[in-house]
Amino acid sequence: MEFQEEQAGDACIVVLKGRLDGAASSEFADRIGTLIAGGRSRLLLDFAAVTLVTSAGLRALLMIVKRMKGEGGALALCSVPPTVREVFDISGFTPMLNIHAGRAEALAAVAG
Repeated sequence: MEFQEEQAGDACIVVLKGRLDGAASSEFADRIGTLIAGGRSRLLLDFAAVTLVTSAGLRALLMIVKRMKGEGGALALCSVPPTVREVFDISGFTPMLNIHAGRAEALAAVAG
């Protein structure tokens, strides 16, 4: 999995590319955890180029959601492909994720 970070005002956008699977989930959790520990309290995860999310990826995402809530931060996802959205729906994760169609909406959702 590839990660690219961008700044938009006080929000950090993390563009993800590839598979969020067992091999990538630990690196994903560590990378986002480092951002949170570094004071990033407003995060946007752009899933446009994510091709697969496995159970390991779901666990990592759940840990991030819980940590952001515990820290009083804001987290949103955008541009989730239909196949990935289906995984979120089937696994019951959709209600706990702040999912938006595009970046503009997601940025507005995490804005301070």
